[in-house]
Amino acid sequence: MITNSQHQNPFNLFFKVLLICITLFAILVLLDSCASKPVQNTHTIERIIEHRTDSVKTTQVNAAIIDSLIVQIAKVKTAKPECDSITQATLDQVLKQLNTSKKSGNNEATIHYDEFLKKLVIILKQAETKTENTATKKIDTDTSKDKEIVKVEVKYIPWWVKCFAYWGFACLLYVAWRISRIWI
Repeated sequence: MITNSQHQNPFNLFFKVLLICITLFAILVLLDSCASKPVQNTHTIERIIEHRTDSVKTTQVNAAIIDSLIVQIAKVKTAKPECDSITQATLDQVLKQLNTSKKSGNNEATIHYDEFLKKLVIILKQAETKTENTATKKIDTDTSKDKEIVKVEVKYIPWWVKCFAYWGFACLLYVAWRISRIWI
């Protein structure tokens, strides 16, 4: 016969097993919250926009020009000497009327007849000129930033489902232990 002292009280044993299961469950819940979070992959595209202009300026300077032309007007000689004086007088009168001057900025042109020296005088003054040439080298670079987030699916199991699963596992272990106690 088996005495009561050899067997433990079944309620005490139940409470001990229940206390161990609750302790294990609490430890699992605490460790589950410490798990690392899944990493989401991110993909970043970066474009750079840059506008840069290099230029080289070349200047060519031409010096001022003063030029003159003096034309000696000879006496008129025709085939008929009696017409020479009339022709010479008419030519002198026309050349006296030739007296003009043009000026634009630093440029000037003058034409006049010197009747005492019998010379046609042309004077040209041209100011210095500048020729500027600019060679430009442009560099255009385009930059923009685009961030693409690639979501990685993570299987999510709510904590309350995990609780029921742990309780079910603990109950199965307890039932298996009780059944093994009957046959052993």
